[in-house]
Amino acid sequence: MGRLIEEIYVWRLPVRVYHWVNALSIVALLVTGLYIASPVINPPLGEAVWQHNFVMWRYVHYCVAFVFIGNFLYRMYYALLSDDQYAKFGGFRPWSPEWWGKPFREQVASYLFLRKDEPNYVGHNPVAALAHFVFIFCGSTFMILTGMAMYAENRPGSFVDGAFGWILPLFGSSYTLHYAHHLAAWIFPLYVIVHLYAVFRHDIVDRTSVTSSIITGYKHKVEDEAAV
Repeated sequence: MGRLIEEIYVWRLPVRVYHWVNALSIVALLVTGLYIASPVINPPLGEAVWQHNFVMWRYVHYCVAFVFIGNFLYRMYYALLSDDQYAKFGGFRPWSPEWWGKPFREQVASYLFLRKDEPNYVGHNPVAALAHFVFIFCGSTFMILTGMAMYAENRPGSFVDGAFGWILPLFGSSYTLHYAHHLAAWIFPLYVIVHLYAVFRHDIVDRTSVTSSIITGYKHKVEDEAAV
């Protein structure tokens, strides 16, 4: 038995740059956000005016948050206006009963090791497309809106307050807004675990080099060739 390997250029540079900026931003936001929610480093004794530790954590969180927002908007712009078919999730139609049909069920069964053969997709499979939509698009949108609403609390009368101040009344109180923001942040570690499982599984089962493709942009389509 031999192997036929075909390289397919799937992830263009803008998508790869977005992926890594997004991944690093999420890690930084989680670390700084957890510290802001529950500081574990006690400030040294002395005058409070000289203590800038907590302020620096918030400052880093805000800076990374704006990078995260800019990167997210850049990805949406690229998906809508580029000709990159693999960046558009063109086959993602969860409102259609057909979308939840055989391809989706086969991919779920494959992830759960309930079937031996692996459905082959060049871009995102139906399950991955759904996960990206729920966790990345919806999750990021919620975090951005609630985060900007929290940021606007300390800037009454500003442009940010005018643009996002309407969100706070929807939650009823500042505490509820902060709690919802912190609680929703935990969807990202969950997504990372599921995402890494799926990526490594694809590399092992169908040998499509998914892991390296987000660095090189190329996936490998591997087929077994019978010996002559």
